[in-house]
Amino acid sequence: MSGLQNPGYLNVLCKNKSVKCWEELYKVVCDKTTMSFAESEELKLTLQAQSQILGWFVIVAMALLSLLTTCCASCQSKISHLQMKFWRIYIEKEKEQLEQIFQLYAAKLSERNLKSFFENKEPEAFPMPTFQAWEDASQLYSFNSSEQHYSTIHRLVEDGQKDIREERETMLDFVDGREIP
Repeated sequence: MSGLQNPGYLNVLCKNKSVKCWEELYKVVCDKTTMSFAESEELKLTLQAQSQILGWFVIVAMALLSLLTTCCASCQSKISHLQMKFWRIYIEKEKEQLEQIFQLYAAKLSERNLKSFFENKEPEAFPMPTFQAWEDASQLYSFNSSEQHYSTIHRLVEDGQKDIREERETMLDFVDGREIP
């Protein structure tokens, strides 16, 4: 501890205390000191208070640094406040509607599969996005002011889903490395 090597700091801590304070200060926290209980407790409380003050100082400094960084980033951004607000609302609405569509399609697909199973019939065709489309839609997206897309799905819809000439089903990868199409 650098504070225990600082004579000025030791003078403040051990002021009006016994000589043992100088010699056994490092033992106080572990209760291994031979100082009186009152003197030891007083030193412990002083050290605890100082560490809490230092901890709060670090927390406040980090919060201020975070606030300053956020403010600087906002000021330097080419995206306007209103555009950012629209983007946030769009993302929230897209998430809500995506959840509803997932529920609807999952219900329809499970109904089709159960009906096919119990009636021993071939399942009806069911339009679903390709594996590649799912992969493309699952990519992370960050706002780009030059493209004017507000999400990955928005970008896919506007730019058109990639033409996949050869649709491949998900393949099983066996332990020996062979793939079964």
